Amino acid sequence: MMEKDRKFYGKFIIKGKIRAETGLKIGAGRNVAEIGGVDSPVIRDPISGYPYIPGSSLKGKLRSLFELHVHTHPKEFNLESLGFNRNIGTEQNKILIHVCETYEQASKCPVCRVFGASGDESNFPSRIIVRDAHLTEKWKSKPLELITEAKPEVSIDRITSKTNLRHFERVVAGAEFDFEIIYNVEELSQWKDDIKNLLTAMALLEDSYLGGSGSRGYGKVKFVFDTFEFRSADYYRTGNEREKVSIPVGEKPVVDILKDFDGLFSGVKGKLEGM
Repeated sequence: MMEKDRKFYGKFIIKGKIRAETGLKIGAGRNVAEIGGVDSPVIRDPISGYPYIPGSSLKGKLRSLFELHVHTHPKEFNLESLGFNRNIGTEQNKILIHVCETYEQASKCPVCRVFGASGDESNFPSRIIVRDAHLTEKWKSKPLELITEAKPEVSIDRITSKTNLRHFERVVAGAEFDFEIIYNVEELSQWKDDIKNLLTAMALLEDSYLGGSGSRGYGKVKFVFDTFEFRSADYYRTGNEREKVSIPVGEKPVVDILKDFDGLFSGVKGKLEGM
C-alpha cells in the first residue's frame, strides 16, 4: 500500500472549549524565566502575551493516553498486541512509544492511522489536525495578571531535610481555551472507529491531566463542545450547505457521546454510505 493510495471523502470539524478545572501548567522552558521571576513560566503567545495550549501538547497527550489504552486492551481493537518499539528518550532515560514502521501497518493501526507515524520505510500522515488552543475572547478581556498565578511549592530533601522554595506559574482554574480538531475521512470503513477512538482519548484525558505536575493536582481539564460537524468532499468543491451534517452533541459529556454514538452520527453515516 503506497501513500498515493490515500483518498479523501470529507472532514469532521470539532470545535469547543477546554476548561481548566484546576491550575494548568504547560511550561515554556527554564531558559525563558527572568531573574527574580518564577522558576517555571507557562508558554505564551509571543505577540499577545496570553498563555495558550500548543496543539502539539494536546495531540501528544491524547496519543499517549490512547496508546496505553490500546496496549493494555489489544483484543478490543482486533490486535494481538501493541508494542512500544521506539525510544524517544536517551539510553539512560528511555521513553518508549509505539510507532508503526510501514505505511501498511499504520493504515491498520488504531493509534497510528489517527495520530500518524514516521517509519524507516515510509510515513503515515496523521488523519487529525490539532490546532493551538488560545484563550476565549471572554478570558482575553481579563487583565493578564488575573489569568495566571505564581504558585509556591516547597521541595524537601529526604536525606538532609533541606527545603527549597520555588514558584511555578500556572493558568488559573476556570480559564477556557478555544480548541479545534479536524479529522480527515480517508477510509469509509474506518471513520466510525477513528472518531470513537478520538473521543475515547478525550475522555481519558478528562480523567488524567494536561501539562505538568498532574500528580500534584494540576492539569484537570474538561471538553465542552460548540460544533461537531461533517463536511463532505463535495462541500469543498461546491460550497453547498447541504453537504454539511451537524452532529447534535450539544454540551454532552464526551462519554455520553460515545454511549449514543450510532444515534448521533446516523446522518453522517447516511451521507457517507451514499459515496
